[in-house]
Amino acid sequence: MASGPPSPRTDVLTDPGRVAAARRLLAEASAGVHDRLAQLAARLTQAPAALVCLVTDAEVPVGSCGLPASVVSGPLPLAGSPCAVTVGLGVPVAAPDAAQDERLASLPAAVDGSLVACLGVPLRARSGQVVGALAVFDGVRRDWSPDQVASLEQLAASVAAELELSAARSAADASLMRLELALEAGAVGTWEVDLRRHTIVWDERCASIFGHDATVLLGMDRLFAEHVHPDDRERAQQEMQAAIDALAQYAVELRVVRTDGRVRWTISRGRVLAGPDGGPARIVGTVVDVTEAHEQADRELDAVRRAAAIAEVAAELAGATRVTQLAEIALRAAAVLGAESIGLAVFDPRDDELYLHLTRRIVDTVASAADLQLPSGGVQTPLDDELPTQWVARHGEPLLFPDAAEVEARFPRMAEVNAVLGTRALAALPLRVEGRLLGSFVVVWTTEHAFPDRDVELLEGLTAQLALTASRLRADTVRADAVAAMTEATARLQLLADAGRVLSGTLDVTRQVGQLADVVVPTLADWCWLVVSDEQGRLHEMASAHRDPALRAELELYVHSMVAVMTDEAAAPVVTRTGRPLVLPRIDAARVARSIPEPATRALLGRLGPDSGVVVPLVARGQSLGALGLFNGAERGPHTPAEVETAVEVGRRAGLALHHARLYGQQRELAGALQHSMLTAPPEPASCEIVVRYVPAAEGAEIGGDWYDAFLEPGGTTVLAIGDVVGHDVAAAAAMGQLRGLLRGISYSSGAPPAQVLTQVDRAMRGLGLDTMATAVVARLEQQDADLRADRTLLRWSSAGHPPPVLLLPDGRVHVLDDDLPDLLLGVDPSAARRDRVAVLPAGSTVLLYTDGLVERRDRDLDAGSAQLVAALTEYAALPLADLCDRVLERLFLPDAEDDVALLAVRLHSRARPRSPEPGTAS
Repeated sequence: MASGPPSPRTDVLTDPGRVAAARRLLAEASAGVHDRLAQLAARLTQAPAALVCLVTDAEVPVGSCGLPASVVSGPLPLAGSPCAVTVGLGVPVAAPDAAQDERLASLPAAVDGSLVACLGVPLRARSGQVVGALAVFDGVRRDWSPDQVASLEQLAASVAAELELSAARSAADASLMRLELALEAGAVGTWEVDLRRHTIVWDERCASIFGHDATVLLGMDRLFAEHVHPDDRERAQQEMQAAIDALAQYAVELRVVRTDGRVRWTISRGRVLAGPDGGPARIVGTVVDVTEAHEQADRELDAVRRAAAIAEVAAELAGATRVTQLAEIALRAAAVLGAESIGLAVFDPRDDELYLHLTRRIVDTVASAADLQLPSGGVQTPLDDELPTQWVARHGEPLLFPDAAEVEARFPRMAEVNAVLGTRALAALPLRVEGRLLGSFVVVWTTEHAFPDRDVELLEGLTAQLALTASRLRADTVRADAVAAMTEATARLQLLADAGRVLSGTLDVTRQVGQLADVVVPTLADWCWLVVSDEQGRLHEMASAHRDPALRAELELYVHSMVAVMTDEAAAPVVTRTGRPLVLPRIDAARVARSIPEPATRALLGRLGPDSGVVVPLVARGQSLGALGLFNGAERGPHTPAEVETAVEVGRRAGLALHHARLYGQQRELAGALQHSMLTAPPEPASCEIVVRYVPAAEGAEIGGDWYDAFLEPGGTTVLAIGDVVGHDVAAAAAMGQLRGLLRGISYSSGAPPAQVLTQVDRAMRGLGLDTMATAVVARLEQQDADLRADRTLLRWSSAGHPPPVLLLPDGRVHVLDDDLPDLLLGVDPSAARRDRVAVLPAGSTVLLYTDGLVERRDRDLDAGSAQLVAALTEYAALPLADLCDRVLERLFLPDAEDDVALLAVRLHSRARPRSPEPGTAS
């Protein structure tokens, strides 16, 4: 038996990437579409039968001749397939006699003699993966010549190219059909996501939708955080991830936030592209602003079709691997304008020469007219100004010629070119990326062609896409330099954005500077410290950060020691005094000795290994409030001018944030002092204990309208009151003071029940012109008649739209006294009827009065807040009254609360052992 190569590898046949590549081509190739290629293969090899097949998890014929219908009518198992052998080996398989070839001898067809001579060559997809085979067969033994093998391989390349073309054309047609339905599209931008770097690139049109005026590169996290509406963010991420997981296309309609804050509706379409390993590598797509109502539907439909051509070309360009492919790809977009051929001239970074790449029509025309074979790598073009191609590539100015006479008048040598190509109109546009000229893009027509604005726009968009792709395909070193420069600039902008976010996220100075230190390290330095001056001008350490977590504790120790021992020549006091940055390209021992006289502290600094640094002031309104020190080791080197500029800006923003935080603290202390001055201490009656609390809102420094009061009437009855004036400003506080005084005076002088007191207060407000509204609860603690139980007290209260009292019984049970709706607010209708409610309180009971800020917030409704209050009182029932109030506030009042809270709690002294009665019902 003849020897041969090893048997086909099963891991090749089952490779997911290879199977996916084959299925991609199979999806657009129906059985029989490549019969003519099979016939050509048979003629080339003088074989009676031929087969074109794609191999996924089965052998699927897509073209044949001379084979029985049972073989080519449907998928065949791989176990008996000679084509599967070719795919598994990845090389041509030439077998004069299958039964004598160890690669094929075990196949059933070889065993039964139906397979004799065969020759199979692999079909390779654009990605290089073997997706199928082209095979010829003969019923008698025959030797296959090297020429026959070579001819079949060349034909296999054509078969693969036609399969790729069918798949690409189908994808383009499908996308065009979808985009034709988007009649509301006013502009289409293109974008590309690098899934490995997690970045997205917008072209100028896409960027303009988001408020930018140039192409943009940014991280995906920043895209979703800054430019996708919060309500659409999760859905958009889920749909994109689903497409990535499935290597599929997706479309999503969502709201985007422009840089000017305006919200626009868009439709984004994306296609996930696989990398060489078969896994998702990039997403290319389009975005359309659909906010504006479309006018002139026919014109807009035409615009969408043109934009679709750009979008489809962008998708194809994303998969281009050679500059020589760009001209043919671009022609499919320019064809909507009637263009018949295209030339693309690109500077080759290897020799800085200009090479012209032409579409197949021009190449064939030149070859036919001059019997000249053009080089496949492009035609080297002299750098002169005699033709539009090189003139535009050199000068960067677009040229539009609607007729041949005009172009020949400007460039006389074009006469001979026009004679050969039949050119009647020409457009030449520069390929430019970030100000760099990469070459020129030339489109020609065989008829005269005017250039309306929409045609120019399409050509410019197509040119921009070609420029981006040409830039990507240039030498790795050139592209790496451009990416590095952009990455550095983006990192600095991101740093400033992060610093602004940190400094605006809280008014807590300690948290601000701590988070800021973590932001600047390691982006701007290997390690840093931040010191702040107090009112006496003394510097205090506030924060530090090191890129090496193991050195953070040692850095903190150094900064603490540095602040204690540093002289006036040290960088921190110098920068704080002068308000100017200090750049230290080298940190020398002499300067360190003058700045830090203590050897132990210098030793700590030496272990941190600073080689260079920059210290910038924290400046606000002309005043320096401290300094930020940024230091690098020898490996990182000194700070660049751009980094110093960024550091100064960070210091300026930190200074302003520090100034605002200090001002806020001062204002808040003043507001709190004013508020507390209006709220008196509670009395100390013999029958009960009274505890009051007031907590101002976290936001702002205004004085609020929440208040409480407790006093004894001449007869000894304890009166409790709590209320909340509508508003949260000085006017509300002033109204609160007047209302509190009115209520106290009326109640004290009249001794009336709570409902009457509230009625009289309401009338007094109307009569005295107190133009405000308020909620309030007035309650009296009354001893029962002598014939009743001596250990019970009556709670008589009336509510003017205020949250109900809460009763904590001695046995730990909690009841909200809200058996009925409260009466009308004060300041609305003085004639409104008001009524008292009564509850019997056992000795040892606790009554809690509070304002609505305790139980109601934007993220928590009144019912939920009341339930949490009941739970807290139940948990803390056994605590002393003061501790109970403090724990309730800790549980329910959050640091970011937007409303003040007043709290008044009364606990009756125990005179007898409580018998756990139910609370009395309101009357």
